[in-house]
Amino acid sequence: MLQRYVDEGRAAGMQALVARHGRVACFTSAGFQNIKSKTPITDDTIFRIFSMTKPITSIALMSLLEQGKCHLDDAAARWIPALDSLKVYTQEGAYEDLSAPITIRQLLTHTAGFSYGFDPDNCAVDALYANLWKASSTQKNLTDLLDEIFELPLIAQPGTRWQYSVATDVCARLVELMSDMPFGDYLRETIFDPLAMHDTAFEVPREKRHRLATLYGWTQDDPLAELEIARRSVFIPPVPEERAVLQSGGAGLLSTSADYLRFAQMVLNGGTLDGARIVSRKTVEWMIRNHVPQNMLPLAFNGIVPEQNSAYGFGLGFCVNTDAARAGTLGSTGDFGWGGLADTYCWVDPKESLIGILMQQYVPSLWHPGRRDFRNAVYQSLL
Repeated sequence: MLQRYVDEGRAAGMQALVARHGRVACFTSAGFQNIKSKTPITDDTIFRIFSMTKPITSIALMSLLEQGKCHLDDAAARWIPALDSLKVYTQEGAYEDLSAPITIRQLLTHTAGFSYGFDPDNCAVDALYANLWKASSTQKNLTDLLDEIFELPLIAQPGTRWQYSVATDVCARLVELMSDMPFGDYLRETIFDPLAMHDTAFEVPREKRHRLATLYGWTQDDPLAELEIARRSVFIPPVPEERAVLQSGGAGLLSTSADYLRFAQMVLNGGTLDGARIVSRKTVEWMIRNHVPQNMLPLAFNGIVPEQNSAYGFGLGFCVNTDAARAGTLGSTGDFGWGGLADTYCWVDPKESLIGILMQQYVPSLWHPGRRDFRNAVYQSLL
């Protein structure tokens, strides 16, 4: 399947990793890390995982809940007072005050009223987000970026609508404030080092630069246009050993298939891997249940296909399959996961003790049905 996508020119290169019962069953690649240089994708290629950062951020925040730093239904304004001053955009084009505080649960489930700006032509709030991104810079830190976002209105009152959003970046700021540590340091100390995820970070050290895949995307002139190559990547600081300024909890991390497998296996194991306990088993069970009320379903999209799908709900950082018969792909009720902007994707199936990871570097995501085809290919191979 991977080779077919490469041969048809729908991807520069793709990598698949499948694990079952705690063992790697398949780890294979097709195509190139960079087409011009004909550098193949290898087992240690580093990928921009973008929104696959979100489950990691969510686990980090839940680890602080376990430490007694917060409760799920606490008002997030307790740590970020600016949240209480946000306005909500109404259908009449006016602004109204919050009807209730934004909670941590709502931030984790994308029901807090924030957005991303994916539909600027049809949504006034998304148009404001689109303008913000045009003027924004990776040289702004998380606090400064959120200050700009907090100047925008919410798209809906908290707790009334599911809207995929920058809410997980707010979660990252909560991690900083509750832990009194920079976000990246907390991830390193609490998740990456204990799980031996040595290639996962917000930046690529210069000695690993040759392992960073080129980012490709669709343009009118070239369906596989180079959008960002390693030597000009924003993920490589100009000064060696310098840390990335923006540590985005929603989309900032880079990783490898092998590293992300360790994170996913930890979750599948109920919060532990190789003797390292990250969160408790019951916390994981809580996170992978649907928390979105029925009146906010179906989700606008589920990370597998671009259209809305009634088979999925959303947990605390993960999209959750609640009805396998309606999912549109093979799977199991209770499987969960999420993908990234460059069409990376990971899902976990507890019933089959299965993890699937698909890595590539192509935007826009879901331009082709690769995630769906990958899932189907994996499940069709089970005996």
